[in-house]
Amino acid sequence: MHGVEKARESIDLPVPTLPQVHLFATGGTIAMRLDPGQGGAAPAVSGADLIGAVPEVARIARLSVEEFSNIPSEHMTPGLWLRLAARLNQVVQAGLARPRSSRADGIVVTHGTDTMEETAFFLDLTVCCRLPIVLTGAQRPASDPRADGPANLRDAIRVAACPDSRGRGVMIVMHGEIHAAREALKMDTEDLDAFDSHSGTELGRVQAGTVHFTGQVPPRRTFSLPDHLPRVDIVPMYAGADDAALQAALAREAAGLVIAAVGAGNVNRALFDGINQALRQGVAVVIATRV
Repeated sequence: MHGVEKARESIDLPVPTLPQVHLFATGGTIAMRLDPGQGGAAPAVSGADLIGAVPEVARIARLSVEEFSNIPSEHMTPGLWLRLAARLNQVVQAGLARPRSSRADGIVVTHGTDTMEETAFFLDLTVCCRLPIVLTGAQRPASDPRADGPANLRDAIRVAACPDSRGRGVMIVMHGEIHAAREALKMDTEDLDAFDSHSGTELGRVQAGTVHFTGQVPPRRTFSLPDHLPRVDIVPMYAGADDAALQAALAREAAGLVIAAVGAGNVNRALFDGINQALRQGVAVVIATRV
């Protein structure tokens, strides 16, 4: 029996290139291990170690890591904000000059949760780009058998690598939830579901490995990054408060005051007189409310 075998052509289909995500490690509980000598958790884990704990992210994005700092978030300062925002802007601008295949498609910042909302808000004001910038962290240290950091990091990388994330500004991703920087608040000191959006509507969720956006991006305004940040103090109003904290801020030459007033912006006589003194001295005063 004679047969004719038809040659099969081998066609090499292009392999999709994974998105490029650049990770900035700044510290926080996500990078801590329990230290019996110190009686608690202490910074001990690098950004590279964090990535190594979730090897499956290699199927989500191509990753590069930058060790910015390794501090608890209560040690974060406005000076570090300036440095971090400047570095993020450098990464974005440098990427524009590179071939498309080598520039960052998204940025992840690992951070402690205590001041995460403040850092996220500052970056949203000062980093001018359409790239998604995603902050994430953990409620439990890396040494905890039930550590939540790996899952949060995986979700954050998914959001940073998602094309639909572009143009949404800075976001916080924790416990599968996506919050806009201008909305995010830490609401619980221990619960894994620690963050919420103050409007009650989150931007979206990461479910079964897929990013779903359901909320609207709040209005965003950005500013040029200054060389330095003036001192601004927060003065609380409470039953029995006087102007001691306000006077201390003026003595430290604060350029501005935020008054955390009660109700619809109410203060007692002592604070009222102190506020008028600050205004006479040319200090900017903003009245907010604890409510």
